[in-house]
Amino acid sequence: MDFPNASNISSVFGVVAPLLIGAAFLWVVCRTESRHVLFSRLWRLVHGNQEISDPQVRAFVDEQTSLISFRMFAGVPVASLKEAHQLIEWTKLNAVQMRTLSMCGELFDAELRQVRVHKLPSRFSQALRLVRLFFVAAIGCVCVMSLFSSQALLTLKSTQRSFWASPTQMKAVWPLNVAALKVDDCSQAASTNAMRTSFSEQEVGILCDILKSDGTAAFMKKTLSEQRWSLIMLIALALWLSWMGLFSWAAGAAAHKLAKRSIDPSLPGSQLSLDLRS
Repeated sequence: MDFPNASNISSVFGVVAPLLIGAAFLWVVCRTESRHVLFSRLWRLVHGNQEISDPQVRAFVDEQTSLISFRMFAGVPVASLKEAHQLIEWTKLNAVQMRTLSMCGELFDAELRQVRVHKLPSRFSQALRLVRLFFVAAIGCVCVMSLFSSQALLTLKSTQRSFWASPTQMKAVWPLNVAALKVDDCSQAASTNAMRTSFSEQEVGILCDILKSDGTAAFMKKTLSEQRWSLIMLIALALWLSWMGLFSWAAGAAAHKLAKRSIDPSLPGSQLSLDLRS
């Protein structure tokens, strides 16, 4: 596999590092649902550590910083600092982990401090999500195992027959228990090789010509490298889909578990307008 060598790692890092920093800022903005962190950094870049002179404006900025800090560390998109304080008190009173609320995502209403029961996924939907998760994970595992294979997957245009190929042998993808056609076997009769390898006599003739060709080794190396890069992209896609699928299923599971507790959303000495739509 033709990966970047040691001589150009520094140049690649010089391009990747700014992209990673930009991606980190984008993730923070998405998680906190605010550009306050970005603006704060820009302000410090221009004005340094100089404090805001107006006390009312400074108090507002400090409040926004505290609010964004709560969203960042708790992972719960509260609308105000007061709502954050109430949610912290509620979780302590009812022994609810903040990470549970974060895991519930949009299935938990932070303002009303209750699960959005009308949005809860059904048991069938949860089972389907789990099946999809295992299916995508299985595809990813197959791609990882194929990544270390020394054989390329090719298809004959004339017969549309798929086979595993290396510079020294060819083997049909199906059936699994057939023998491979090796370059030394090409001295035998085509009918003999056809019976042993499940290839047709026409396919045996074509494949033997390929095995005997001088450019086969270079072609196989190039093809194998291209297929490995394709597998890497598939693995990355499978990881992303698995990650999203896992959190989607986990959100439903956490919300169902929290809803079963039927916790009173109110706080001592306060009134709360309940969501009666569910």
